[in-house]
Amino acid sequence: MLLALDIGNTNITVGVWNGDVLRAQWRFSTGRERTADEFSALLKTCFDLEDLQFSQIEGVAICSVVPPLTPIARESSTRCFACDVFTVDKNTDFGLTNDYNPPEAVGADRLVNALAARQKFGNSCLIVDFGTATTVDAVSHDAHYLGGAIAPGLGIASDALYAAAAKLPRVALVAPDFALARDTSSSMQSGLVFGYAGLVKELVERCSLEMQPHLGANRVLVVIATGGLAEIIAPLIPAISHIEPNLTLDGLRLLWHKNVGKI
Repeated sequence: MLLALDIGNTNITVGVWNGDVLRAQWRFSTGRERTADEFSALLKTCFDLEDLQFSQIEGVAICSVVPPLTPIARESSTRCFACDVFTVDKNTDFGLTNDYNPPEAVGADRLVNALAARQKFGNSCLIVDFGTATTVDAVSHDAHYLGGAIAPGLGIASDALYAAAAKLPRVALVAPDFALARDTSSSMQSGLVFGYAGLVKELVERCSLEMQPHLGANRVLVVIATGGLAEIIAPLIPAISHIEPNLTLDGLRLLWHKNVGKI
């Protein structure tokens, strides 16, 4: 089995792959001050909940956009599992031509998603990742990572509104029944959720137009949503045809096989 660790700015997503089947998955807050002992204890609790043993893990793949936690995750993995630990970095072979400038400046998770999307759908793809930031990433039919866009995430927008306006409450990030809402909480939900859907629609439309020279002979562009908030916003955007909540974990599995070997 392969353990995949996706360390994001808000959440850490953990998955256990048994071949190409996701045997178990957990998500917990990032906690930038975590020690290796705390990280190991969290993993032990997760494994116990799913009746899994550390000895079953034959490899660990780590993708991190939180530099202080990368060595912590490696130390914890080395301590818990008697196997190779693979960390995605600037030297990783993604099987993509990276057109970003400079190439090492693009987030590792964005390249992992691009690899997984192209492998799964076999066409030119746009990937919208609804995480701490919302990113739009493009990969061409001939496996070029073309770049994309970065916007503040929906959670950041909600937190900023609450922090900056003294009389506004925190609200659940769900779509209200009406855009013309008649109470404060629903009005905020309307502005946040429907307004954010408009932001993403515009980015997807502009990126799709710029993707036209990169579609290849079949002229197909697949638009995919992933990330913790995808289920909220993606259904409001007709151009998004697939929601893939485990895209990054799947990309880590593919990268392990490409760079380390079979399990």
